[in-house]
Amino acid sequence: MKRMIFSALFILLLVSGYTQPNPRRRPPPPPREEQEMEERREPRMRGEDGRERKERIELFKIQFITEKLALTTPEAEAFWPVYEEYKKVVKDIVKTKSEDEILFQEAMLNARKKYKTDLKPVLKTEERVNDALKIEREFLNKIRFEMNRRRGFNE
Repeated sequence: MKRMIFSALFILLLVSGYTQPNPRRRPPPPPREEQEMEERREPRMRGEDGRERKERIELFKIQFITEKLALTTPEAEAFWPVYEEYKKVVKDIVKTKSEDEILFQEAMLNARKKYKTDLKPVLKTEERVNDALKIEREFLNKIRFEMNRRRGFNE
């Protein structure tokens, strides 16, 4: 009988010892980069709808393009209407010609050629016009990279 009581007490002590928190078994802190990123990251509202998110991305896009092209105020005033017209044309092409790949690519090429000729008087140099044509792809790659990084995909 004494053996059973001592065995039960011994088992009880063992079990209670394992249930105590072990200060040496704390989870490791997140890497410093992630902590800094969390502190810098804009707080994301859970109720944020797609429209607000698109507006924020659009504002970031305007800032990105303006900085990359180093637009002055008069250049920016002339550039953005041309850019918006180009975006409308591209959107229309995607809606109407997306079934036929050849027509789609041809229409996109024509739109880019027109965009280039419209930008030449605004940006003055051929190099800046070419940069303007490349900059949107660079912006999209940056957004894609950031989305993947936030989702935890490391490329």
